[in-house]
Order: sequence, then structure tokens, then C-alpha cells
Amino acid sequence: MQINLYRQKIRFYTALQPIIVALGEQRLSAQTEQCSRPFSCVISVCGLAKSFEVQLGSQLQNVTGGEILAMENKKNNNRPQLLRALASLSTQHVDEIDKTNFDNFVDHTVKKHLDMDYLNRPLETIFWNIYGLYKFVRVFDSVASSNGIYRGQFMGFNPDRHEDGWVSGHSVIYVNQLDKPFLVDSLRIALNSSGEKIYSLRSTPLWIKRNEQGLMVSMSSEHMPDASLEALITIEIERCDDEQLKIVSKQLLNVLSDVELVVNDFEEVRRDLRTLIDDIQLLAPKTSDRDECVEFLEWMDSGAFVFLGSIQFALENRGEKTFLTEAIDSRKGLFNRLSSDTREQCLADLSDGVSSFYETDQVLSFGKSSTRSSVHRSAYSHYVVVKRFDEAGQPVGEARFLGLHTSQFYDYSSGRIPILRSKVDNLLENSGFQKGSHDYKALSAIAESFPRDELLQMPQDALLEMAIGIWQIYQRNMTKVFTYSDPFKKFVSCLIFLPRESFSSRIRERVQRAVESFLGASDSTFVSFFLPESMLVRVYMVFPVIGFSFETDDAGRLEEIIESITANWIGELNNLALEEIGEQRGLTFSRKYANSFSEAYKEQYKPVHALRDISVLESLTESKKLSVDLRPLETGLQLKLFHAKEPIALSSMIPILENLGFHVLMERPHEITMRQQSSVWLQDFLLKLTLNIDVDFYSIAKDFGQALEAIWSGVAENDRFNRLVLGASLSWREVALLRLYSRYLKQLGISYSQDFIADTLSAHAGLSKALFALFGAMFDPQSAHNEDQGNELQSLRQDIEKSLESVLDISHDKVFRAYLQVIEATKRTNFYQLQSDGLPKPFLSIKVATGKISIAPEPRPESEIFVYSPEFEGVHLRMGKVSRGGLRWSDRLEDYRTEVLGLVKAQQVKNAVIVPSGAKGGFVIRNSPFAVRHESPSDKGEAIYKLFIQAILDITDNFVSGAVVGPENVVRTDGDDPYLVVAADKGTATFSDLANNVSNQQQFWLGDAFASGGSNGYDHKAMGITARGAWVAVKRHFHELGMNIQAEDFSVVGIGDMSGDVFGNGMLLSRHIKLVAAFNHLHIFIDPDPDSERTYRERERLFNQPQSGWDDFDRSLLSDGARIFSRKDKTLELTQEIKQRFDINADRVTPAELISALLLARVDLLWNGGIGTYVKSSDESDAQVGDKINDELRVDGRDLRCKVLGEGGNLGITQLGRVEYSLMGGLCNTDFIDNAAGVDCSDHEVNIKVLLNSRLRSGDLNIGARNELLASMTKSVAEKVLKNNTRQTQAISIALHRGREQYPEYDRFMLWLESSGKLDRDIEFLPKKDELLERFAGGGNPWTRPELAVLICYSKVMLKESLMDVDLLNDAWLADSVEKAFPRMLVEYLGGAVSSHPLANEIAATQLANDLVDRFGFTFLFFAVETVGSSPREIVRALTVVINVLGIDQLWHLIETDDGNFSAEMQLDLFHVLIKLVRRSTIWFLRHRSSGIDCAESIGLFAEPMQQLLENWVKLQPNSWKVKLPCETSEGEVAVNSISGMQRLSDNLFSALGIIDLALRDNWPVNKIASIYTIVGETLMLDDLMSKITGIESVGRWQDLARESSMNQLEQYHRDTTALLLQIWEGKPEEIAELWQLAQEATITSWGVMMSEIRKSEGNDYPLTTVALNEFLNLVEGLRRISRERK
Repeated sequence: MQINLYRQKIRFYTALQPIIVALGEQRLSAQTEQCSRPFSCVISVCGLAKSFEVQLGSQLQNVTGGEILAMENKKNNNRPQLLRALASLSTQHVDEIDKTNFDNFVDHTVKKHLDMDYLNRPLETIFWNIYGLYKFVRVFDSVASSNGIYRGQFMGFNPDRHEDGWVSGHSVIYVNQLDKPFLVDSLRIALNSSGEKIYSLRSTPLWIKRNEQGLMVSMSSEHMPDASLEALITIEIERCDDEQLKIVSKQLLNVLSDVELVVNDFEEVRRDLRTLIDDIQLLAPKTSDRDECVEFLEWMDSGAFVFLGSIQFALENRGEKTFLTEAIDSRKGLFNRLSSDTREQCLADLSDGVSSFYETDQVLSFGKSSTRSSVHRSAYSHYVVVKRFDEAGQPVGEARFLGLHTSQFYDYSSGRIPILRSKVDNLLENSGFQKGSHDYKALSAIAESFPRDELLQMPQDALLEMAIGIWQIYQRNMTKVFTYSDPFKKFVSCLIFLPRESFSSRIRERVQRAVESFLGASDSTFVSFFLPESMLVRVYMVFPVIGFSFETDDAGRLEEIIESITANWIGELNNLALEEIGEQRGLTFSRKYANSFSEAYKEQYKPVHALRDISVLESLTESKKLSVDLRPLETGLQLKLFHAKEPIALSSMIPILENLGFHVLMERPHEITMRQQSSVWLQDFLLKLTLNIDVDFYSIAKDFGQALEAIWSGVAENDRFNRLVLGASLSWREVALLRLYSRYLKQLGISYSQDFIADTLSAHAGLSKALFALFGAMFDPQSAHNEDQGNELQSLRQDIEKSLESVLDISHDKVFRAYLQVIEATKRTNFYQLQSDGLPKPFLSIKVATGKISIAPEPRPESEIFVYSPEFEGVHLRMGKVSRGGLRWSDRLEDYRTEVLGLVKAQQVKNAVIVPSGAKGGFVIRNSPFAVRHESPSDKGEAIYKLFIQAILDITDNFVSGAVVGPENVVRTDGDDPYLVVAADKGTATFSDLANNVSNQQQFWLGDAFASGGSNGYDHKAMGITARGAWVAVKRHFHELGMNIQAEDFSVVGIGDMSGDVFGNGMLLSRHIKLVAAFNHLHIFIDPDPDSERTYRERERLFNQPQSGWDDFDRSLLSDGARIFSRKDKTLELTQEIKQRFDINADRVTPAELISALLLARVDLLWNGGIGTYVKSSDESDAQVGDKINDELRVDGRDLRCKVLGEGGNLGITQLGRVEYSLMGGLCNTDFIDNAAGVDCSDHEVNIKVLLNSRLRSGDLNIGARNELLASMTKSVAEKVLKNNTRQTQAISIALHRGREQYPEYDRFMLWLESSGKLDRDIEFLPKKDELLERFAGGGNPWTRPELAVLICYSKVMLKESLMDVDLLNDAWLADSVEKAFPRMLVEYLGGAVSSHPLANEIAATQLANDLVDRFGFTFLFFAVETVGSSPREIVRALTVVINVLGIDQLWHLIETDDGNFSAEMQLDLFHVLIKLVRRSTIWFLRHRSSGIDCAESIGLFAEPMQQLLENWVKLQPNSWKVKLPCETSEGEVAVNSISGMQRLSDNLFSALGIIDLALRDNWPVNKIASIYTIVGETLMLDDLMSKITGIESVGRWQDLARESSMNQLEQYHRDTTALLLQIWEGKPEEIAELWQLAQEATITSWGVMMSEIRKSEGNDYPLTTVALNEFLNLVEGLRRISRERK
């Protein structure tokens, strides 16, 4: 039937076509154009409609556009058929002049803006409707509305067939105007507010070009030049009469006018706002919230606020009154609707909110308009009032911005919104709740869900009071009302909390009406919110009020209104007791509990239940404070908790139960009082399981009870992981292990929250159980001895992988794979260890191979130990099996591993000077009032530290009788690992004895060598070793500046105080220190012009006074204008002397501003001996620095004006800050260079104790004698440590001195380290290639000292590691370095036993690596490898030979110690001469003695001939030799007179190697060879040629190799010539020389001419040397021919 009807309509439509064609010439009557309504067409007059009716009757009306469209859509899914039908009608009814534009208009409308509902209308309705709209917009007859604002075309009408050509059951409104924002929304708001029902609202934007008369010329849906975008809006509402339609039209016209006002002034309002922002930043006083207010205004301007208007007022004082007067021409937007009179109001007559705004230092105030917005959104508009200031910072008025907050304000987290975030932070900070606690998180959630308008407008104290009040009732099933009346007396806000079971829409509506009546409000808004994890519903209501003064008592009245809306047993117990438990015990129970139960209890429970309760509460003891009884009921689960003395707070228990997987439906508390005993509280909970699983509660009741008791007592944590107790049938301790891994993953930086991970594990309980099964199979000692363990593990892994395939959520999959990876990377655990009482240990520890964890951040330690307990967490990162570093009490609860990782990276390079690689540990105290940083150790901190040490030692191997023994009940999968030492660090400075006590208690083999610096170790503060080590660097810097700070006064700014080790010792290392300023966390000390001697003695007094501070300084010793400020003061008044000394213009500054100025002071030295990071680079943000407490005072390295920066403390300046400072000309190293003496001293202590403790164990030494011997070596140890620091600092200067010359080699070295995976340039903040090239091109040194410091340490670490695997002790010359590492006193005491040290080979490797790098450069090894490809072992052996054959130690010592006769520049030049000699000589040995260098043999062969040569060469060349040689001087003394002399000595020492080699090869006397060699050099002027070769500038590796090759060729030809002369002729050297010159007279003459030209030539290049070497080769070949002929 439907198909036939459809076909019939198609036939009717087809029949229509010839009729349209026949009538095609007809046109609309001219009268149509003259109708009173611009688009009315009386088609009955034209006869067209009547003609249709005659021929087709009413059937045309039944053919809809939608059906035509549906027919066509079957073919090609478009609308051409409908368009063709409409085009046919337009041919009939539209003038030819309009037809093109109309057809375009139809095409655009049908294709883009008509929905199917509209298209299902009759075809003629569609046509006449579209045609009417077209006629409406064809001529833009813009007439201003009655209010003179809105401009556009507007028409409302009820369609009539005779007038309009179509009929409709709706009233129709046409709007035509330039397209603007907010049009459609605002029109819809107006219609909805007036109660009109909207059937359709369509907006058709078109680009329309018009002529001067407003007539449409053309249109397009796409942009056209010279066209305007117009909005054509059609609205259909419920049909109304003409009078009502006029009213609606007037409302809409007003709205359109409002839109016009808002849009036209929108950008002007924003410009006004931006001007105010600039004025605030420039003029407003610096208050605590000024910057936050500026950020809020900028946030508004960025799109978070829809500006509806603005107005400005000026503050005018007239006598005793103050007025707010409207600023002329300041109205914008909707404020233009105000009356033309200028508004003026007395401030005293205004509301409290306005007057208090000017009585405080507030910059912003917030409020609401009492009327709803007509534009964009139907809501009460928001006022943002901004205070205006004059140049003196005084308020002079205000600007009011009216508008609406966008969705960002309501959707974004409060942490992203200025002002809100600070209010929330302040709320949480002042709550008294511990950060991270359950209550803290609950309050945080309350703040986040708090109505945003109230959060913004409510004062801080009122907000805190309300939030705390909400928190207090959050888990209580009660009704509560919180109210707030805004200070402008326009609104009353109510937060109504109702039990969920009491809430419904009907109840809410009744409450709303009742409160409206009580407040006299005619309107209100509401938002309902079901509180998560609570039994309450929150309804937020806002009531606009007029003339209602809200009082405090009104809140109670409202609560009453809302509540009114929302309405013989003992005998049986005794009998049951006698029946169930016997007469004797029954009577005892009856007497004991006769009066124990309250009437409420009796009403609720039967005696049989009481008897069961008695049996449970009888199990309570002194040690067991909680008993649990769980049983299933038909209506849910009943849980009874019995607790002595007092009830358990619901706020404590409900979160526990919810995290175990229950929802608390009800709680009934009852106090049970017993005779002569304290009462017991029974709390009966009705629970509902929230987990979607089936649970046998009888089988899990025991595990559940143990878990609940463990959680409540704090042994286990209360979190969502506990759902695994029921969900995965795991014990609470097994759950704790999975929680441990989650905590560890958090520290590794996994992107998922702990709750998400817990939810993931609960969602896949089977997989979670399998993960623990895998862990158990790997580490359960019983499983470890199972022969089938391998198969079991493989099966478990396969099952887990298979189960993971069914995990569809990618985030869940990542969590499980992370767990699997970390478990697989685990090497040890103490999970299966028990305490002596058989109970589990209160902490868990695991050892992990970090390199196997893909999500672990770089750098990845070789291993790490992670310790977890509910009370604390900690991590110990180790870069190698032999490693050391401090353990700190961290204050970074969330990311302490990140802190420790950064420290271990620095420790790794710092430890380059000692045997162990870097290690670092840290622990945090959780859920404790001690979880903050303290200045002095607390009992809690000490206890936790001992547990942390014990947890680490639990899984560490031990040495027993010389053999490695693994820990009990620990499965080891990583081999032996017995070396573990720790040290003090931040927060643990006095804890070393605690660690050693634990070590001794656990009988750890290191004993009190486990933690250095204890009472029987070296006291670093007493030795001042760390400060003295850093002072070495400071003196070096000043020496290079030409200053002797031990002999002349110099100015210092310091960080720290005299009670501190590093600061205090440092400020006593020179009597010439002029300490002009210093600061610590309490005070700022300033002495603009100090007397160095007097203040030195006072600092010395403070240093010796325990717990002294700057406030203890004798003020009588201070210079004029000096002050000691407290950092607690809000502002500080400066003296003229302080302002002048530190270039400060302001009279008053904040403590932070003053400290910043001190850091930037023009002084000689900035000495850091404190804690904190105070200098960064300009490219780093404060967040990247990670030291939030010092953010406001931190400065940039480029702005430092001190000459030298000394880093006695750690992390005082970022690495990029150091580099930036160095590039600006400052002198500094790094913290790990400057304060390396501390760790070096500790390592000496440990190594000495290891040797002496072996004597203790054998009985050859008692503890008293050991301690005495240890103390007697204090000075020797200090000397060795300071020498190491001196050498390392000197090495940086040596490297920097040739930084530009050796730039390519340094860069290649970095690339070499990177390619081998040993260096990450980004992690170490080393410059990129482009940056180096830019510096090089600038003409300066491409390198800075901090960057070279990193490379030097990396070079040491790399070489040290390379030599670890080499047996160095078999070579006596190399093994000797072990003894050099220890004080001579110890070596003599122990004899040869020093080499028996367990780490003797490692010590030798460390000594050799440090000596090589410190003296001969960090690229020495790389250069040798690159040049000859030898192994580190061969290179070190060759170097040892060179040092001993050439007497390098003697020469080096001379230059190093005689700095009084050398400038820094000359000293470094001399060092480079020696380095060059050592380089060439080492390469020579590697090339010419390559068949395995034996140190003893090579030194024996070369040393004596070398001495002979040196003794005789002076006689050969008296004019050239300008040095005294070792043989001519007194013992241990060599006097070097000049760099040229040293160069000459260097060249001849190198040449001597070839001469000696000739003597050894051909058995000629070495003196004779030397004579001939010298004659050849003098005759051919080879020294000049060598100078030309060495003077060639190096610009890359190949140039280096070419230059090296040329030098080798020259030397080889020189030796070949010498050998050939000895082969050809006999006699004395002079005779041989004469014969040679005769035989090659022509060649030698030619050579002389060439050398004369070469000597005169400017510059050095390879063509010149290539020609010369070729000529030399010809000379050598000539001698070879002579040699052959004479044979």
C-alpha cells in the first residue's frame, strides 16, 4: 500500500512538469511588489494556485520535498530532484532579474541548512517559505530599532496562504543582520525565558554583495570580495496572536540590541583589561596575591571570560567623605544601556563588599549581577572589579567588568586556574591536615568539587570554615545546611547536604520553594551533586535577595525547615550463656555482663547475638585492641568491630572498608560496659560488596579479619589495593608486595596513578594473583630448591602472557606488563624473611637490575634496592657493585627517587677520584608528622634510618671467613655482591654511628667501615676537609686571576653560617676574607666594609660555639651601615651603605629581594656552603630546578658579578647556570669537583679500616690501638685528599688552556663516549656541535670549566672501569700505585699486606686512571686509541715506562710546586710542553715496542742510556740548551728557566728514545749516536722544520693525523740519516760529519737554501712541510745509495 502511494505521488509530480512549462511565461503581478509585507504574494490573484488546484487538486500538497529527496537518495544520495522542482517553480514566480540570485539562495539553503523535518513539508510550503525569506533579505532596509542600538531587519508574522503563499501552525520570525557571535544563543535564551516553545531555529550565513541602495547583487556560501557575511535566521515558535507576537518581537529586538552592544565593544573591553593588567604590574603595590591576580586577568583575556561590558569609576575624596564617580566615556557593552546621567555614589553608602575592597590591599573583587544575562547564556552575570592605582601605588578607583565565565572556569581543575589554585592551596595548608593523608585528600576532593562561583567569591576564612564543616559530615548520614551571604547583599548561597535516601526531585523542589519563601526570593538556581564515596547528596542553591539581611541564626532555621520537609532480655541472655558455655563460665559471664548492654542494644539485638558478641570481645587483649566478626546476612554483610575504651572514628574506618571492597550502608555504635573494666565499643556495620565477584565469606573471614586489623593498626596501608584481599584471595602481606611494586613504578615515573593501578589489578584479579605466583616461584626459598622450578616459571610466564591477550584496555595492559617487567628484573627480596619472634618484618625490600626496566629514566644504575613500608619508603641506587655514596632523609615525598637519581649522577662523576663508583640513597617518612625536613635529627628519623639500613643489609651478601655468604631466606639471582658502604648526607649527618651499629648487630663484614664519619672515623668538620678541598679550587681560580688570597684582602658573599661544616671551615681558610654578606634560612648578615682581621676572629668564635647563628655575631665589630636581618620580616629597611655596596636603589626590600641582590653583588668570591639551589641558567625555569622554596630569590648565572664561584655545598647552582656564568667570564668548576674531598676522605677511611679490621679479627690489633692508629694518620690522609683535589682542579685548567687548540679532539672524545653508550650529552648538559661551533667562531674558548669537569670525570670513570678487569698487581711498577694510595705510616706498619686489600686491583686502577687524566689530559687515552688502536692496558703500561724513563714526575713536581716563580699562564704552558712530550713518547713506545710492553724490562733498557744522553748532550749543544738537567742539580730539584728551554728539553728527551732504540738495535755506543744525531739536526736545521710542522693549526682529526705523521716522518728520517752515517763511515763523529758533507755537498747545500726560505716564510702549512719532507727523503735515499755502493 505504501509503495503504491509512493508511486502515485511520483506520477503527480511528473504530471506537474508540462504545466510548469506551459505557465513559464507568466510572472507575478506587479501588485505583489507593493504589498505591505515585503514578501507577500497573493497567488490566487495570479491564478497559479487555482490552476494547480484545478489540474492536480490537493494531491500536489501531499508530495513532500522529503519524498522527492528520498527518491533521489536511492540513486546518488543528494538533493538535485528537489532543487529541480524548486527551480521550476522559481521560473514561474520569480522575476528574471532575481532568478539567478534566488536559485543560488535555494541551492545554498536546501543543501546546507534544511533538516529532514523541514524537507518533509509540502513542496509548495518549502518554496513559498524560502521565497519569502529571500524577498525579506533581497533589500537590506536597515532601520534602527526603537532604542537606537540594534540595526538590521526583523519581522514576525503568522503565515497566511493568501498573503504569503503558505500556511503554518507556528508563528514565524525572520532576522537578517550582519553575522555576529552570540546571535542564535541569545535569541534562544530570550524565547525560553519568555516561555515560548521553539519548534525550529535555523541560521543561514551567506556572503552577500549589495549596491548602494542595499539591493542584493550577488551571494555565495564562500567568501567574496566586497561582500559582507549576513546571518539569515528563521525561527518558528508556538503560534500566538498578533499582540503577543509584538511583545515577543520587542523582547527579541532588545536582545539583538544587547548582542550588538556586546560584540561592537568586545575588543575595546579587552584592550581596557590589558591596559589595567599593565598598570597593575607597574603601579600596584607588591602584595602576596598581586601576581596571581594578574595571571587571573590574563587568563580571562585568553578566552576564559565572555565580556559583556565594562565601566570605570574614579575615587574622589570630598572632605570627610569618599565618592565613587563614573569616569567619562568609560561605558562599554551593556553599560551603554544605563541612563545618560553620570553615576556617583558615596562609598559609605555602598555595601560592605565595596567599602571593604578599599580598606584592604585586594586588587580584585568578585560578585554577581542580580539579573540574568540576555547574551550568550542565561545565567547571573559575573562582576570582576579591578582596583586602579596611581603612580604612588594608591588606589584611585576601579574598573568593573561584566561577563560570563566560560566552560574552562567550571571544567578545568582548580589547579589550572589562577586565584582558585591559591585559595585551594591556602585552604589545604590551613586545614591542619597532613599532606597526603586521607583527610587531606578528602578535603582536596571537597575543594575541587566546591561550586566554582563560591570558591572564587568566598573569603578565605569563610571558605575554610565551610570546607571543614563539609569534611566533618562527609561520611555521616545527616542533613546539614551551609549558607553564605555575599558582601554585596545580592545573593544567599546554600549548600544543602541530604542523605541519599532522603533525596528526590520532589524533595529538592519543595526545599527550593521553602527557602525562596523564607528569604523572600522570587528566583533561584540549583545544581545537585551526588558526593562520591559518601551517603550524602549536595544541592547547591543560589537565591537573589532584595532587602534581606541574612544572619547566622538563619542557617539553623533553614536546617530545621529542610529537616521538616525530608519525619525479661537479660534473663534470656543468662539462660543462653548457661546452655551454651556451661554453668561455671555462664554464671561468670552473666555477672560480668549483667548491666553491660544499653537499651538501644537490647532493642536491636537478640540475646543470642549478644552471646556471640561477648565471645568475640573476650578476645581483646592489651596487644590486640581490635576484634573483627564478619558474617553474611540476607540483606548484605554484617561486620562487627570491637574496640576497647573508645569507638573507632567513622572517618577512619569507612575508607578502610570501602578500600576492601565494601560499601557501608549503615553503622550502629553501642557501648558495652563491664564490671571493674573499661568499656568496649561495638560498632555494627551493614555492608554491601562493591566487587563484581562471588565470594565465600566463610572461607575468607580469617584473611579478611587479619587484613582489617593490619590496616587499622597501620601495619598495612589503607588504599584500593586492599580490594585484592577479597578479589584475588591474597593475604594482606601479598597485597603489600604488589603495592610495593606500584610504589616503585611511581618512582620510576609511570604515568598512571596509584589508584588507577590498584583498580587495574582489581579489575583483573586473576592476573594479579598470577603475578604474585610468579614472584613466589622466583623467590620463595622452598620453590628455589624445587628441581622443576624452571618449568614452573616458564608455565607461569606463558599463562600470564596468554591472559594479557584478553586485556583489551591498552592502559591496563601497560600496567601489567610494567609489573611483569619489574618482577622479572628483581634479583633479591626479603619478603620471606621473618623476625626473631616469627612475625613478618615491618618492611619489604627488593633488589632490582634497573637496566632491564624500559620505563626507568636515564641514567639507569646497575642495580638498586627499593624499600617499602607503610611508614617509610626508600631507594638505594648503585652504579656498580663496588660503589659508595650518602643516604639522605629526603623531603620530596612524591619523587624522592628523581632527587636521588640526580644526585647519583653527580656522585658518579665525583667518585671518579676513588675506587667505588657512584651510589646514592634516600628515604622519606610517610604518614607521620615527621614527614618534613628538620634541622636536627628526631627520634623518629633515627628509628626509620635504622630500619632503612636494616632493609638494605637484609638482602646484601656478607664475608664470613673469607668466603661470600648470602643472606638467610633470600634467593639470589645476581651473583655475589658483598660490598656495600654508605655515608652521611642531608638530614643524616650524625647517623653514621647508627648505621655502623646496625652493621655490627647483623655481623656485616665491614663493621664500622660500613658508614664513614662515625665516632671512630674521620670527623670531616674537625678536619675541614670538604671546605679545604673546595678552597683548593678557589685559590686556583684566583691564582689564574693574578691574586693571592692568602696574602691580600678579597670580598666574599656566602651562603650558610659559621656553625656549618663547609661554610664555617671555608670562611676560616684565609685571614684576608672580607665577608660583606651571608645568609642562611634564618638570617641575612651584611657588613658593607668589614675589617678582615677582627671579623676573622669573630667568625672563629662562632665556629667554635655550638649551634651558633648570624644573630650571635658581635655587632660592635660591624662596619657602618651593617645589619643582621631576620628572614621572617616582611620588609627590610636598608642603610645607605648597604644600598651603595650592593647597588640597590630601593629603601625597603623583601628578604628574597635582598638575597637576590647579594647573589648578584660585585664581589671577588661567592662561597656556597649551604643547602638549596640559588643560581640557574636563563633558559631554565624554576620548576626545572626542583627547589621550590628558593624560587623567589633564585638568579640567573649570566647575571652573576662575582669573579669566582666556590662550591663547597652541593647543588647550589645548576650545571647550565655554571656554564652560563662561565661564558660570561666567571670562574668556577662544579660541585662534584670542588667538594670531592669529602667523599675521597671517606673512601680513605673505609679502605684503611678494611685493612686494620683484618688485624682486629686476627687478634693482632685491639680496637683502641686501631682507633689510635687511625687518628694518627689524619694529617696524611688530608694531604693525599687535598693533593687529589689540587690535581683535579689543575686538570681542568690544563684542559681549558688548550681548549681552542684541541677543540676538535675534545669534540671527537665526546662523540666516542656517546657512540659507546657511556655518555648522554643531554643528561650531562654538554654542548651540541652547533653550539661549540658558534662559540669557536666567536673567537673565544669553545669550552667552559664546568663542561670540561664533566668530561674529565667521565674519562676517569671509563679508564677506571677498563682497568678493573686487568691484573695490575702482577706488574710491580703498576702495583706500586696501591701503596701510593695509602699513608706511608700505614704502609710501613702493614708491610706488604697493603696489597692484600680486597679491592687492591681496583685501587690500582683508580690511582692509575686519576694520575693519567689529571696530568696528561682527559683525551690522552682516546688519542692513543685513535692513533695506534692499543688497549687501555697497553697504553697505561707504555705511559708508566715513559714517566719513569723521562723523569716526568720530577719535572712535573717542579712546575707544580714552584708556582711562585711562574704565572698561571706560564705554568700551564710548561705543563702542555710535558704533556706533548708524554703523548709523543707513549705513542712511540706503543709503535716501536708493540710486542707487549713489560714495564720493568723497558725501564731497565731505556733509563740508564737516557741518563747518559742527558749528561753528554749539554756538552754537544751549549748554546741551545737553556736548562739545568736533573744530573746537574741537587737531589729532587730541577730549575726550569724558560718555556723554550723546556720545549728544547722535551724535544731532546723524545729524540733520545729513537737514539736509544738505535743503540739497542745496532749495538752502537749511545753517546756516539747522540753526537751524530745532534750534528745532523744542526746541519739540516731540523729543529726549525719541526717548529714549522708543530705550528700548523689543527682544525680536525685528519689535520691532527697529518701533523702527527709529518712529525713522525721527520723523526724517522732523522734517525735513518744518523744510522746510515754510522753504517757508511767510521771514525769520530766530527770526521763522519765532514765525510758526509763532502759526499752530499750539493744536496746539503740545496737543503740549506730551502731551509733559509722556509725560515723566512710566514705561516705554516702542509704543502711546505710536504716538500721539505720529500727533499729529506731524497737525502736519505742518497745515503742509502752510497751505503749500497760502499758494500
